[in-house]
Amino acid sequence: ELLEQVLINLVKNAVEAVENKENGKVKVISGLDSSNSPFISVEDNGTGIVPEALDRIFIPFYTTKQTGSGIGLALSRQIMQLHQGSLTAESKVNEYTKFTMNF
Repeated sequence: ELLEQVLINLVKNAVEAVENKENGKVKVISGLDSSNSPFISVEDNGTGIVPEALDRIFIPFYTTKQTGSGIGLALSRQIMQLHQGSLTAESKVNEYTKFTMNF
């Protein structure tokens, strides 16, 4: 159930990132990575996250949203770690943001 909450949080964030963008897209992809480990990634073509913020998005109470609490991504990463997994992010401003849950 906790892993499901992580995925819901990532999809919700992605939808919010594209809600005011024409041709906004959210992709959820699952599969096996190069080491044959399962993953789920959530990618959007929203505004992206600036590099300075990307370094801090998993810190509790840090947020880039006007109405955000800064808890979601920090808690999501902790949940993944408790399940012997990881949560990573990559982004390019005005192009995409991608979060990957690795198991």
